[in-house]
Amino acid sequence: MELVQVEEILACLKGERTLFPYVRDGYSLQLLRDYIGTGMAVSQLRQSVYAAFLAKPLVKQALAFAGKGFLKPEHIDWALWEHSPLNFVLTLDQWGTDYARSRHFRQLSRAGYQLVLQLNFANDHQQQYKRYIKSAGNAEFSYWAHPVVTDGSHETLAWARIDVDFAANQALIEEVQSDWVRQVKQAWRERVYADLPNYRQQVLKPYTEVWQEATLAAAIHLIRHDLGIRDVFYNSFATGNFMKGIEDDLPPRSLYTDLPKKFAFSLTDEAPKFLQGLRQTQKAQRKLAEGAHWFKLPH
Repeated sequence: MELVQVEEILACLKGERTLFPYVRDGYSLQLLRDYIGTGMAVSQLRQSVYAAFLAKPLVKQALAFAGKGFLKPEHIDWALWEHSPLNFVLTLDQWGTDYARSRHFRQLSRAGYQLVLQLNFANDHQQQYKRYIKSAGNAEFSYWAHPVVTDGSHETLAWARIDVDFAANQALIEEVQSDWVRQVKQAWRERVYADLPNYRQQVLKPYTEVWQEATLAAAIHLIRHDLGIRDVFYNSFATGNFMKGIEDDLPPRSLYTDLPKKFAFSLTDEAPKFLQGLRQTQKAQRKLAEGAHWFKLPH
């Protein structure tokens, strides 16, 4: 995207904080809600791309409310109300560069700017966190050079970077990442914060179990409902690394294989329209052993 487009989005959406409650496997109900519209027969869902979701306990709870085998949005709400969610605060920022030579330094598939969705801890976590980690500074377990909140207003658990083309009605989720989960495990930090093991076990553990799916679920909701974008793409492991120029310190493979498959993304050799024809895309298609591939979310 061009910088002016990102700034326009931020001007419209940035401001008051957005609460995002999340329960484990909640993405399955979120995607089903988008898919069924005002309602859909369960028999039809069993023939859909989301059929595997119906075996999840959370989805089964929603189906139990579906009298006469017809699932409605309120059934999904009722199922979610029976669970205590983890609470997050969503904030937005920007990331990128106009200079093609700096593209790989910023780990971008193309030069330009991207929207950053930050998944931050809510107050309930922060109160417990400060009991265990009393003297920590702002963004203590985050790299300040990454797109995280650093002013102390929030602590960022994870983020997603999103490239958008409104003309093509397409978005690419470029990256899903967490510094916090990785850095809080560093052994040397226990010499600084004696209660760090207790914090990891007593407070952070449930967040580590859902941060990946919560971040991706929040990104998809932003793309579909706030930006109104129809086609959602997601980087595959090999193609994403090639396009972004990542050769060392590779990201966890599961983030770009297992995670999108969990959400029913399908692998395709169709590139987002705004990447088609770019030299980097053509190189990926030629040089990668299995060709260039992205994941695409079904409608």
